[in-house]
Amino acid sequence: MQKIIKFLKEVREIFQTISWPKKDTLIQLTIVVISISIVISLILGGFDYLFTNSFALIGNFKNQASTTVEQVAEPSINPLPTVASTTGTTKK
Repeated sequence: MQKIIKFLKEVREIFQTISWPKKDTLIQLTIVVISISIVISLILGGFDYLFTNSFALIGNFKNQASTTVEQVAEPSINPLPTVASTTGTTKK
């Protein structure tokens, strides 16, 4: 228990000798950190967008090359009839 008390007293002495920044300096440094974070996130987001689109474009080129070689025919889709088109009579 004596070691813990001694440690806490030493910590208190060290904290009293620390020179804390003034409020204006703290605000300026906070603005710098937030600005740098925003710039870095925009740069990384831009690279992510470019890489994602470039890989999608490469994938589309490969798909187009394989479909032109195979000439796959897509089946046509007919819509289902509606109730109005099947009754044929209307009430007056």
